[in-house]
Amino acid sequence: MNTARFATLLALAAVIAAPALAEDLALPALYKILAEKNHYPAAEGLKDAQADVKCNILDQLVAAFPDAAGKPISVKYVWSKPGADAAPTKKFVVSGIPEALTDLSNRAGATFKEAEDFVVADPVYWTIANTDAKAGNEAGKITVMGAAKSASDPIKKLMVDIDGASYQVRKMDMDLGQAHVVIEQSGKDLGGKWGIETTTVSYPQYKKVLKFEYAQVDGFWLPAKITIDYNAPDGKSLQPTFLYEFSNWQVNKGLPPGTF
Repeated sequence: MNTARFATLLALAAVIAAPALAEDLALPALYKILAEKNHYPAAEGLKDAQADVKCNILDQLVAAFPDAAGKPISVKYVWSKPGADAAPTKKFVVSGIPEALTDLSNRAGATFKEAEDFVVADPVYWTIANTDAKAGNEAGKITVMGAAKSASDPIKKLMVDIDGASYQVRKMDMDLGQAHVVIEQSGKDLGGKWGIETTTVSYPQYKKVLKFEYAQVDGFWLPAKITIDYNAPDGKSLQPTFLYEFSNWQVNKGLPPGTF
């Protein structure tokens, strides 16, 4: 066989056999398109928000304390991001519990702490930016790999899977040093951008499954209901369903002094 022709065939075979290489993606461009495709209120101009909240588990707790009967116990969710470079502050505020009922106050605080970080979704790229990260696109899937910038950083390793067509975030896998946490999400179309429909947070001992329903308030999609189920690794339910209901959302109207 002609030597030159043989070399050409070998080169062609190598090209055909070689696996497709991931295309490197610039992180700023990826962050921009994630913000364009997904509903992130903080990236859409939300500066502050508050809502009235009811929770079935709080109702059950209050019913177990006779001294709380008839008391004007109420709950508000408050969220604030005062500047472009400021991290948001968020919390549930429970008021009206008699001071003597410290056990009820502690249980109520724990009940709402479980939902605190999920009410207004942080952009995923905030998490990515806290690591030394690189992104690549291969076979229609975008993968971001991150590592801690310093030994004191809470996230030691990070992997984020993003659908390359829709730009929905499908999975975040985080090594937190003392724990390994996996977050999986599904989305729903809310006015042309993706909102989170379900979030499953898998810890070593259990899974926390959140489902969301939304209301549109002054251009922002904010939760009307959030349910949380706690399941064992085998799927068995560990607790009753927590149902949080949000109403009377007020956005970008300022929060009362001393809220935080």
